[in-house]
Amino acid sequence: GLNMLSEELQSNVVERSELVEINANLEKFAYIAAHDLKSPLGLSVSLTRLLENELQDNKNERVTKYLRLLEETNMRFIRLINALLEYSKSTSVIRPVTKIDLDTLIQNSTSLYCTNDKVVINIQDRMPVVQYSEITLAQIIDNLLANAVKYNDKEICEIDIERNEQGDNYHLSISDNGPGIELQYHNKIFDLFENLRTDKENSSGIGLATVKKLITEAKGQIWVDSSKSNGAKFTFTIKKENVLTI
Repeated sequence: GLNMLSEELQSNVVERSELVEINANLEKFAYIAAHDLKSPLGLSVSLTRLLENELQDNKNERVTKYLRLLEETNMRFIRLINALLEYSKSTSVIRPVTKIDLDTLIQNSTSLYCTNDKVVINIQDRMPVVQYSEITLAQIIDNLLANAVKYNDKEICEIDIERNEQGDNYHLSISDNGPGIELQYHNKIFDLFENLRTDKENSSGIGLATVKKLITEAKGQIWVDSSKSNGAKFTFTIKKENVLTI
């Protein structure tokens, strides 16, 4: 019985080691592939602009349309490459853990929208001070805020940022009044390359995968509560053991 248990444990360790190696190789491949694609893509962007300059007096509407489509395709490609690089680098960057006042960090993130009169952000008072990687936490919150604004379909985008306590965790939530997400997609949206809203040309489907990856590596979880047309509420956890008092 003990021998069988020992063999099973050794097998699990080997399998986990192989999975870690496969994941690391995939991330390395994603980085190298995306990095190497930047050079020819840069040439394509330059050639497109040269063509536009040469044909600026052109009256052929189809040529103008094709050039515009080519430029839009290039831009979508650039966004995809940048998102791939962001995803592949998300574990390789050194991220020191420090004391972070969530009130200050959230104010810094939301200040990007302070001049946008189409965005209203409500923040719950008295956020905790936590021990976390500041660059990671800012990246998570920035991504969730950007998604809430990008996909909003109302005249005014309303966002609520709240925190609650649940057992050993604080829950930090970012809610919006956007189009919402159907239940069947609640787990799918965190998959790499998953993009449910294909009408959004500037979406790579990588942002939420990166967010989940960062949160998981910080020993946390993230999920969404939403229904079609009722907005979405993204919640992620921060361990209470990392919460400090001022």
